[in-house]
Amino acid sequence: MKTASLLYACRSLWPELDYRGLKVRATGPHVTKPVWKGLWRGDYEGPEILALSGLMRPGDRVLELGAGMGVVSGVLAKQMPESRFTSYEANPALVPVISDLHRRNGITNVELRSAIVAPVAGGETRQFRLHQHFTESSLVAESADAGVVEVPVHDPLDVMAELRPDVLLCDIEGGESELIPALPMAGLRAVVIELHPHILSRLQMKRIFEAFLNAGLVPVVELSSATVVAFERVEAA
Repeated sequence: MKTASLLYACRSLWPELDYRGLKVRATGPHVTKPVWKGLWRGDYEGPEILALSGLMRPGDRVLELGAGMGVVSGVLAKQMPESRFTSYEANPALVPVISDLHRRNGITNVELRSAIVAPVAGGETRQFRLHQHFTESSLVAESADAGVVEVPVHDPLDVMAELRPDVLLCDIEGGESELIPALPMAGLRAVVIELHPHILSRLQMKRIFEAFLNAGLVPVVELSSATVVAFERVEAA
């Protein structure tokens, strides 16, 4: 751990890190100390990558909600170039970061959309609360130490009908409570979702699990860890 802290202090010497086959820019305000250490150790977003790797099939259509730095979809897009990814990211400051990652790695099978997928109620935009640590930015954050932006909203019914994804990857910092019960999931074969129990109530978590179970998607225990839960469709006998 001391080695990682020392290297972080000298991080300007390593403007780019090799992470699971990806060239990742390791400088900029979005690369906080925890993010840098995770990239350097090789475990950044490890549970999501493990679960997605275990569930994806070549040629899958993947819908990613909450792309962050683009690392998770980037790793799988490199491993499965025949698959197609549509990645949504609400934070406009991360759009050039993700685009840079794709350029550095020759990734052409990921379509990036700067918008939110959420039930549309009374407007075409929503307020997105920004935090200095980008992983805490969300629709439902109680505070915003880096400002608030208006972000376009895409209706989940339209998105699912357009993209017809096989796999859903979701990490939206508490926004899953609003989205998942309203999401049509008949065409999904698998889901990887990071849940946020520090934001959501037990009742909200119950409703999320019920939505998946009612859609025929059940937890895959061996691919789930910490707050990341994998689901896969089980057809009725």
